[in-house]
Amino acid sequence: MVVGCEKEKLPPVCGIDDPLDKISWLKELKINLEGDVGISSAEIILYQWNNIDYIYVQKTISSAYDFPNVVFDCEGNVKYTCGGNQPIDNCSTFFLEAIKIKTLWKKE
Repeated sequence: MVVGCEKEKLPPVCGIDDPLDKISWLKELKINLEGDVGISSAEIILYQWNNIDYIYVQKTISSAYDFPNVVFDCEGNVKYTCGGNQPIDNCSTFFLEAIKIKTLWKKE
């Protein structure tokens, strides 16, 4: 009997199973991150805050020292922009209170 590797099942995101394939804006974002040769590493991470799902996209670009990362809501709207040259640190409350659920995808 041959046992193959099964793809790890991701938790539902925003109430949707298989989120990297079935949430169109998230699928497109992942494809763009995969194909962008300027991005040396990236992660798509599911967080919950006040029982609401949020998607945090963290990326590293070799040509930028401090690149902004983004927290999205379920519709793909930017909720917070973190890091970079932001005049206001609008992510501190989010990361103090939000709970990391799972890394959904990683580019290394």
